[in-house]
Order: sequence, then structure tokens, then C-alpha cells
Amino acid sequence: MDPLAQLKDIHLPEQIHNYPLAPGWWILAIVIVTATIWLTVKWFKAYRLAKAKRQAIKLLSNINDQEENQNNEIMDILKWSALQYFPREQIAPLFGTDLQLFLKSSLPEKHQQNFMELTNPAFEHRYQVDELAIQDKTFKKGAVLWLNQALPPKEKKQKSITRVVEKSDNASPKATNETMNKEHNLVTEAAK
Repeated sequence: MDPLAQLKDIHLPEQIHNYPLAPGWWILAIVIVTATIWLTVKWFKAYRLAKAKRQAIKLLSNINDQEENQNNEIMDILKWSALQYFPREQIAPLFGTDLQLFLKSSLPEKHQQNFMELTNPAFEHRYQVDELAIQDKTFKKGAVLWLNQALPPKEKKQKSITRVVEKSDNASPKATNETMNKEHNLVTEAAK
């Protein structure tokens, strides 16, 4: 008897199907879809949250450097953008040095000194007779710095700013800038 006669003809194996996939692939697909949806929602919220910031930066870029009263326009833009992100009760009554301290306290520590140097001349001449004659070129740079670094605010930072504003509201009208600066420094150190 011939052993080769017992062999069957060569035949192809059955077609391997792609589905059903192993459970691990289904889990991976669900994780990828969920992560994609979560990232899209998070990006959309961040985009919407930064809308006022983008508008303020656009308004600042449209200000003509040769134009009179540009400091007033910049001040209005800063206050408007602060009102978009912080409670109205805290921001609306602020002006002059109080507003400057608020803006400074809403910045990260590393940018606060630079902001003060850029904006001090504009805030010092605010509400003075010669205010309109002074065109402070650095004030616009300080405003852009504040918009880019302080907005939109972080939750933790917003709580420490609330304390600074509450302390300055409780201060007597005769309080000097030095007293306010000391209070601000104490609050920011306590917030750390």
C-alpha cells in the first residue's frame, strides 16, 4: 500500500474574519473615542473662555499709538476684560491704584514686577490734569502682558485675588499705597 495515496489534496484554510474583534480592541476603541470626545469638549470650553481675551487683544492692537487719550482706552479695555472673568462686585468699584494692585495680583509672580514697571507711569498720572498730555507707550505693552498672562484666571489664583480685593475694600480711604502693597504681599504669601 502506498502511503502517499492516503494523503488528501492541498486545500486552503478557511477565511479568517476581522470581526468579532477581541475584547481588548473594543476596550481600546472605547478609550480612544472617549478621550477624543473629552479633549474636544475641553478645547471648546477653553476656546469659548478665552473669547473675551482675544477680543481685548484685538481692541488693543487696533489702538493707534499716535492717538490722544489712548491711556483711557487701554484702561477701559483692561477693566472690561477683568469684568468678563472676575465678579462684578469686586472689579466695578476699583480704579487707580486699587485697580493696578488687582491687576498685579492676578498675574503670576514672575510677571508682576515687569507689569508694575510698564504700567506705573500711566497709573501715577491717572486722574491728573496733565493725564491727556502724557502718552505712555509702555502702558500698552503692560496691558498686553496682563491679558496674555492673567486671563483666563486659574481657580486657585482667583480665590487669592478675592482676598486682596476684600482687604482693599475694607481699608480706610486714607490708606497709602505702601499700606496696600504690604497687605497685598501678606495675602500673596499666605496664598502660597
